[in-house]
Amino acid sequence: MRRLFALAVVALFLAGCANAESQADGLRVENCGSTEVFPEPPKRVVSLNQHATEILLALGLGDRLVGTAYPDDLAPPASVAAAYAGVPLLADQYPSYERILETEPDLVVGGYSSAFDDTEGRSRKTFEDNGIRTLLLSESCAASPAGMDTLLSDIAMFGEVLGLQENARQVAAGIEQRVRAVAERLAGAEPVDVFVYDSGEQAAFTLGGNGVGHDALRRAGGRNVFGDVPEVFADVSWEQVAARAPRAIVLVDYLAAPVQNKQAYLAGHPLASGTPAVREQRFSTIPLVELTEGIRFPDAVERLARDLHGA
Repeated sequence: MRRLFALAVVALFLAGCANAESQADGLRVENCGSTEVFPEPPKRVVSLNQHATEILLALGLGDRLVGTAYPDDLAPPASVAAAYAGVPLLADQYPSYERILETEPDLVVGGYSSAFDDTEGRSRKTFEDNGIRTLLLSESCAASPAGMDTLLSDIAMFGEVLGLQENARQVAAGIEQRVRAVAERLAGAEPVDVFVYDSGEQAAFTLGGNGVGHDALRRAGGRNVFGDVPEVFADVSWEQVAARAPRAIVLVDYLAAPVQNKQAYLAGHPLASGTPAVREQRFSTIPLVELTEGIRFPDAVERLARDLHGA
């Protein structure tokens, strides 16, 4: 097993899906500033965010996934729903370091960098000092804008690390096929200027240009009016929202900030109410987990293309 696992590194390196190299001690992966070495595929994995959990389940990790946390919604995709229901929920938000240790993991995966918050005692070094490896989805640490390529690269990386390479190839191929089909339907369509409203009253918390969600919106025929903001999500002023005059608004829905009343708030806002999108009542709703790096990427592209273009 170790020999086969080490040989798999060559394919990973040549594919360019991670900075990895073959070493005598196993698979070496450079991930978000941390070097992780895997002598063999992990046997007990904890995933600390829903979108990361869904990736691992789609790859077929099965009962090797011994814990999850911080769900963004209560409706995972049908393809992984049954498996998701069987994974122990360690906490509604982030569990304590001690709670994670109770599951005896040999790998902890984070979807957001906040999963490894040092001030909460969950830094990657803390896990490393206890002999537990960690991996973080690349969107959270990308030095340049992330997109579908980032997602596909991480899927390949997890496939290699977990010994699920063929499953990873199938998952990636399915994502590419669905996104390509949308591109064919949208050929020649004029992009629609879109403001993505997550939350906020003093300022608007919106989608910037550095995340996977921005790429999904672009591939769906939308033009993110805050795509020039070099962050995944960011606060912007309501004056900026009004000045950029979006023609459509996407409302983000998740457990911590459900979508109810967001449309009414914008309709009553002295600045947002004057935008073409609000005047024409052109709203769309999308789950937060579809705008983050995960297997719902094609769901987001299909949903947004349908809402913006009827395609």
